[in-house]
Amino acid sequence: MTLINWLALPVLSVGLVAAAAAACPKEQVRIGWEPWAPYSVQEGGEYTGLDLDIAKAVLADMGCKVEFVQRPWKRLLLEIEQGKVDMTASASRNAEREQYGYFSQPYRTESVVLFVGAGQSANYGAINGLKDIAGMDFDLGVARGYYYGEEYAALEQDAAFKSKLNSAGDDVTNYKKLAAGRLDGFLADPFSAAAGLKELGLSDKVETHSTVYSDDIYFLISRKSSSQAFVDAFNQSLTAMKSDGRLQGIIDQYLN
Repeated sequence: MTLINWLALPVLSVGLVAAAAAACPKEQVRIGWEPWAPYSVQEGGEYTGLDLDIAKAVLADMGCKVEFVQRPWKRLLLEIEQGKVDMTASASRNAEREQYGYFSQPYRTESVVLFVGAGQSANYGAINGLKDIAGMDFDLGVARGYYYGEEYAALEQDAAFKSKLNSAGDDVTNYKKLAAGRLDGFLADPFSAAAGLKELGLSDKVETHSTVYSDDIYFLISRKSSSQAFVDAFNQSLTAMKSDGRLQGIIDQYLN
């Protein structure tokens, strides 16, 4: 059994055809995703959530057929680089990803928040930024492959800060570790964390300490499997959704 076969997860093809749309620049678009409520979920065989609903609407306007491919985030980025997956949502923009991906226009903003145990924020008053963690007795949970902003990226080169990091495959693992007292804090998107903690019944075990990063979010599109013409058409459709209010309508449905 090859590594790729071992990692492969069920794939479902869905035809999204807009009646008045022009021909899609690609025969079929493979969208990579991972479960991350409220942004990307699978319910009753339907792919939904804030980001996937926006992607489906944009691609429907383009007349594109869509295939959803579930992957862990770090592997998903690799397959976009390899051209095995055409695009994904929820992507922060950085120099490394620019090497193998096009970025759409930004379609929403995202924040990264430091969470600590319930009632513990006052004990960490000395933390005014991530750099302060380097000199403290503090185990910080992060998810492999996630982007937490420029300050975090720079601090990864600092041995003292790096020694405080406790990496996991996903956010859910960090929720459980903090609730069990195996972490002092973790970094996460506040809306996704709220949804995940509620589902696990752990909402009362954690609290927010501070926001450490906030920036625009993009769709990341593979340079190897896609073209500038596809990116241009995608951005044109996304701009139309911004202008007619459909984009904000989807965002409000999930976050407001």
